[in-house]
Amino acid sequence: MTIEKACEEACLNLAKYAFHKNPTGGDRAFYKLLEQSTLHTHTENGELTSMIVDTHFQVSFQGQTVPMAGIGYVASYPEFRGNGAASQLMTEILQENYQKETLFSYLAPFSYSFYSKFGYRYVFNQKHYEIDAADFPLGEKTHLTVKRTDFVTAQQDLASVHAQAVDNGSLVRGEFEWSYYFDYKKQPHFAVFYDQAEPRGYVIYAFNGMAFIIHELITLDVQAKKTAYRFIASHAGAFDKFVYTAPSNVTLEQDMREPSRAQINLRADMMARIVNLKAYLKQFPVNVDKQFTIIDEILLENNMTFGAGEAVTMTIGEFTKFVMQDVILREYF
Repeated sequence: MTIEKACEEACLNLAKYAFHKNPTGGDRAFYKLLEQSTLHTHTENGELTSMIVDTHFQVSFQGQTVPMAGIGYVASYPEFRGNGAASQLMTEILQENYQKETLFSYLAPFSYSFYSKFGYRYVFNQKHYEIDAADFPLGEKTHLTVKRTDFVTAQQDLASVHAQAVDNGSLVRGEFEWSYYFDYKKQPHFAVFYDQAEPRGYVIYAFNGMAFIIHELITLDVQAKKTAYRFIASHAGAFDKFVYTAPSNVTLEQDMREPSRAQINLRADMMARIVNLKAYLKQFPVNVDKQFTIIDEILLENNMTFGAGEAVTMTIGEFTKFVMQDVILREYF
């Protein structure tokens, strides 16, 4: 076994111990993730104590595709917790990504207050629906056709729809992301909606007992939305309820017959921060009548003053929140 493989295996064992379960998708999914990630580890006396996985993604922001560092698998063995290793690794990752001119970093926090110390701010929401089966929008029969299919068959058409439904802040899925999430990590069901041979929408879904789970629903026009609703609603006889954790901008309730009967909750989701402020401003100049002074306690290179107008002092997290006011995440992770 190579040193690299031994390190990856040790990290997999730490993940299983720290999170009290196998990674979703099993060992093969964890190793697949590492193909597009940098593994950061801390050891004491040759023994692994802590790890963080930094996965290299791209996101859509203001019409451009930019690099994003996705932070995951932040884990330590209990006997080493409190030794500062996780903080050391977080700082190391941010410094490394600064040098690479990575614009953003996202993470799903176990503690919002912990990650705020590293310049992250809560910027993403999710909208969670639980709808009695009889209350789901019925949709309509249209000229579009519906094809239930497997991932390999559907991948190209799924990618085509996803790429056209660009949303500010959302993930840009390449070959790796599609394969990792839907071939290695999870194997849900897929239905694609076609106008003749052209895909116009899709739904990714699963079954959990008497609940129909909508993981991802993207439609490019009204006809595709009506078709999607009709397909989903056709399952009402087999399920008690429909559950959908949606992007924050979804307004499914507007299409329901009795929206007051649905349980709809806005949930705090992921955090983000700007990593390389100079690179960010070069690509996205801020055109407001303010003079910003930015304070970044982790990446001192980001401490700068720019702009003209009213003087405003912000932490890097506050500035991230300011420029990411309208972002959403439409992806199912």
